[in-house]
Amino acid sequence: MSRPYQKSLDFEIEYITVASLKKDDIGETILLHDQRQKIARWTSVSIYEDLFKNFMTCEVTLHDQDGMYLNRLRTEEVMVIKFYTPDLPGRKFEPRTHYFYVYKIDPVIVIDSPPGAVYTIKGISFEYFYSTVRTFSRSYRGKTSEIAEQIYKEYLLPKSEKTVKKQFKSGRPTKHEMKFTFPYVNAVDAINYLASVSIDSQNPDICNYVFFENKDGFNFISITELIEKPRKKHKYTMSPIPTSPDKGEDFFDFTKHFDKPIRVTPLKTGDKIVDTLDGVWGEYFVEYDMLYKSYTPYVGKIPGEVNESYGKRYLEYFPKTKHLNPVPLLAKENDLFKYPLGRNRVCLTNKALYSEKVPLEDGTTGDRLYETHEGEYSFQRRSMMQQINSFSIELEVPGNSEITIGDIVELDALIYRSSDKDLYLSGKYLVTGVHHFMTLSNYQTIMVISRDSIITNEFKDESEPGE
Repeated sequence: MSRPYQKSLDFEIEYITVASLKKDDIGETILLHDQRQKIARWTSVSIYEDLFKNFMTCEVTLHDQDGMYLNRLRTEEVMVIKFYTPDLPGRKFEPRTHYFYVYKIDPVIVIDSPPGAVYTIKGISFEYFYSTVRTFSRSYRGKTSEIAEQIYKEYLLPKSEKTVKKQFKSGRPTKHEMKFTFPYVNAVDAINYLASVSIDSQNPDICNYVFFENKDGFNFISITELIEKPRKKHKYTMSPIPTSPDKGEDFFDFTKHFDKPIRVTPLKTGDKIVDTLDGVWGEYFVEYDMLYKSYTPYVGKIPGEVNESYGKRYLEYFPKTKHLNPVPLLAKENDLFKYPLGRNRVCLTNKALYSEKVPLEDGTTGDRLYETHEGEYSFQRRSMMQQINSFSIELEVPGNSEITIGDIVELDALIYRSSDKDLYLSGKYLVTGVHHFMTLSNYQTIMVISRDSIITNEFKDESEPGE
């Protein structure tokens, strides 16, 4: 049963269990937490989500009072965590249940008072191990979104009876029909590659598909669609004056402070490129045709040099990296970052990877080429992936189990120790990272939120390419 909030950072953990995956293992399930029996043998729980990493992870720090668990944990068990934010008036929070494979136990720290041992066990989604220990060789043909779902169902769905099958959500259909032959690769590498060459069928400039796991399962979707059709929106408003208990302001009134951030920290931005597309090779920009085993190098001049040289500078192919959307995705009133990338890049691309024989009108057969379109879209993808990482904030808020990556956060920030709105920090953001951190006394959610634009024109990016 849910209950009213009792303290500032409240939560409910229903249970945390660890059980062996081996059917012939003798021994009961280890209860690290059971709400009904009032068992709590842990000191902290962390659950992590990241838009640019494929899997969720967790860390649970235990207080093992009798040391008996060390003899039973072999780092090959399944750990199940079920927790939720208790309901507030007008709000209902659904429980979250996550299954993790225990893959590591940190060094044990022995303590005297109270006697026992403290150590951290770490878990990751089962699908990670199904991907790393299994490779496949197979050809696929069709839209990348369809192929990604097919690979997930064939090679990533857990086979164990003690885990659950997670949903796979695919966004809008991708544009191109392509043919891929994957030789001895794991499933996640294959799906990441598909994401890197996926183009939105409704907008040929959308080159920012990602493959990730959040609270709802696995997703193969473009960042643009996440912003246009958010799963859930959250709004946080900073208090003009920090809460002061000595002045009668009670931070423990959770219903009053649930939608107020605890900490807002701008992160260093503008120097990170997140991209799953391989292809930056040395100094040359060439088109390589695997069908005919040939490549065509570009010849160009480096500014300041007299003689021509092999290789094509990034700016000769794709002049200053521009924002591919006519207006910012997160807020129309914002200003776009002028040059989200603005660097020189060189790339080795595959123009036509595969072909097949097809009948022609005259009764003969010919070759149909399936292109990966890397040369056409690789720089655009780098641009779009950089745009969403151009400005990020670490936002710490009272624990909220509903928050997950892919959500939208609207932040109303104030200039420090004033009631004036901070135009630089305020605005809409995409949640790109989440850390749910619980101790025996409180629960906090730490988010990394990112956006592709700013609300003020005082910030100018006048840097030249290569700087």
